[in-house]
Amino acid sequence: MKHLFIINPRAGKEKENISVRVREFIAAHPEMGALVFNTEYVGHETVLVGRLCHIFEDETIRLYICGGSGTLCRAISGIPNFAMVEVAFFPCGMTNDVLKVFEGEAEPFSNLANLVTGTPMYLDVLDFGFGKALNFCSVGYEARVSDDVNALGRVSIGGTKLPYLMSIIKNTVYFVNAQYNVVADGQEYTGRKTSITAFNGIVYGGSFSPVPNACPVNGRFKLMLTDMPSTLSILFNLKNMRNGQLDKVGKSVRVIDASEVSIKMPEKRKMFFSADGETFEMDEHNKSVSLRVLPTTLKFVVPSGVALKEQCREGE
Repeated sequence: MKHLFIINPRAGKEKENISVRVREFIAAHPEMGALVFNTEYVGHETVLVGRLCHIFEDETIRLYICGGSGTLCRAISGIPNFAMVEVAFFPCGMTNDVLKVFEGEAEPFSNLANLVTGTPMYLDVLDFGFGKALNFCSVGYEARVSDDVNALGRVSIGGTKLPYLMSIIKNTVYFVNAQYNVVADGQEYTGRKTSITAFNGIVYGGSFSPVPNACPVNGRFKLMLTDMPSTLSILFNLKNMRNGQLDKVGKSVRVIDASEVSIKMPEKRKMFFSADGETFEMDEHNKSVSLRVLPTTLKFVVPSGVALKEQCREGE
């Protein structure tokens, strides 16, 4: 097996220390014959992974993605053949939300020795056409918040809490909803929506867990359709949404199980889309996205003794 490390030196709070830690570990374990690469710009992960998978196409490789959930998202988007690739995630981001479906969350994955000796389990992948995700995909409000957080996070010295708070306030005041044509598993849900979010994981934004029983191994995602008709309704229901108490929100939120969904925005305004906290530019002339589950597709390396949280084990 070929061991390949891809480091995002700009991820999280540690910045350049990520690269130092990983390279020191590799130097102490020459028997691995590992290769290590630093990303140089946003999206470089996708390019690197694609090239490496081509170079080593005749052998099984293990990719160690060192960064945040967004780095992982862009990395798996570059994998052309999941059958020949294992993916290990060394969490160095601000939130590492993709790991919150596991008992112990990020802690057991933060030990490189544990990852090297870990074994893969199969996870579902969210395929949105021009990329792939593991945790969530969103159109509308959440995507606009992610767009702002990514911009503000580059200058924030206090993590993601302040950027998220500032973005929530901004988008609550200046944005409420838009018209969307939505079809999920053949059923139409067209109308005005604040956001449309597909969950393969249970946490996003560091602490928001509106659907705490999403399962990354059952071949379906939880599709949350949100229609908050006013600024006040968003503010009053924010706490309930964060804590997964959707029964207290009422008819403004609907959650269904689905395996695929298409979303189109007929209005003449920009469509915002995010996946695992990463924002992706949408074509202004083709404001649509299609999302489908690739069941048990990704061989995701899990340290010994680590399992999915009980509420995430449906279909395991």
